[in-house]
Amino acid sequence: MARPINRLTARQVATLPAGSHPDGGGLYLQVTPAGARSWVFRYRVATGKERYMGLGPVRDVSLQQARAKAAEARQQRAAGLDPIINKAAARAATTRLWGDAVDDLIDAKKAEWKTTERGKKRIKGPDGEPIGTQENQWRQSLKEYGPDRTLPVQAVTTQVILDCLRPLWKPRDKGGKTETATRVRGRIERVWDAEKVAGTVSGENPARWKGHLEHLLPSPEKLKQRRHHPALPYDQAPALYAALRFRKSRTARAVRFLLLTAARTGEVTGMPNLHEIDFKAKLWRIPAERMKADVDHEVPLVAEAIELLEGLPLDEAPFDLSENSMLFFLQRQPPKGLAFPYTIHGLRSTFRDWVSEETGYSREVAEMAIAHQVKDKTEAAYRRGKLREKRRLLMADWLHYLVHGVAPALAAPEAPLRAVG
Repeated sequence: MARPINRLTARQVATLPAGSHPDGGGLYLQVTPAGARSWVFRYRVATGKERYMGLGPVRDVSLQQARAKAAEARQQRAAGLDPIINKAAARAATTRLWGDAVDDLIDAKKAEWKTTERGKKRIKGPDGEPIGTQENQWRQSLKEYGPDRTLPVQAVTTQVILDCLRPLWKPRDKGGKTETATRVRGRIERVWDAEKVAGTVSGENPARWKGHLEHLLPSPEKLKQRRHHPALPYDQAPALYAALRFRKSRTARAVRFLLLTAARTGEVTGMPNLHEIDFKAKLWRIPAERMKADVDHEVPLVAEAIELLEGLPLDEAPFDLSENSMLFFLQRQPPKGLAFPYTIHGLRSTFRDWVSEETGYSREVAEMAIAHQVKDKTEAAYRRGKLREKRRLLMADWLHYLVHGVAPALAAPEAPLRAVG
């Protein structure tokens, strides 16, 4: 026969002597020799060990309340859960801070995130260890635009998230930062999802866009103002190169090196040191972790590109700059700039347009020169050796165009052109 429950009466709870008195179903009234009275739920775990979970003193928890708590604990046991562990998790959930949740997710995921050597070199985390750029973007954006780090995770509601996003969620001409806001929303969503898996919160994610925030905020696509990134027309490239040759600043050398290699800005500014350069073979070997396609890339270097690097410290970053520094240098009026109203990223398009319009090089050669991968892996593997030499000829022709295609009136008469290498 099952043991009866609800054995105790209110009078017995108040008058029973010292000892452990069962009410049934695992609920006990515990009375100490000093007369202190409290409720205890007793149960056994899978190993057979008996566990005791306090439900509170009699002065705070009535008989009916103790029975309700015991019933809840029995339901947890029936579901295969441990009530004490659940209780501890619930207590932790009420004190779990949003800032801790953010840090824990970043620490768990950062190993899989792409980083750059520049990020490793220049940015350090709270513990003083170098951190990657994507990790830094997460930390900075959520710190600046996310929920208050001192809020409990359970307090991060839809309204809290809207308060974070609305100042950014508007057109650019009205002070908005829609792209930033979109990324912040996605990061908040991922942090909240991780906490849900951990049991800190439950229910629907308040940062979810589809079916939730999309009804409260305008579509980010409607707010975006299309911004074009103008590319330098290739017939103006010789004029730019002539202007760069007469500038000796690190920024000028960086823009010039980028123009000579048709590389991405991050590939140039992220070069950690000159160990990536094979001066003897005249090759710049960029490891996969620094490439957009996550594939090793080799850039044949013309003589003038080599000259830009010779004499620099071998173990230091040669072009430790931001893209904005290079952009401002390109666009500002003299004497601080060159007054070219184009973008740094657009210089790759300048090169690619020149290859297509003015040379007979194949599309495969041109695409590999700007690190666009040949889709057919077998073909790419077969062609890799030949394309390297063809690309070397291509870059030499590009330099020849940059040097000899310039109009005489645009060159400074006191600075004669060097021989093309």
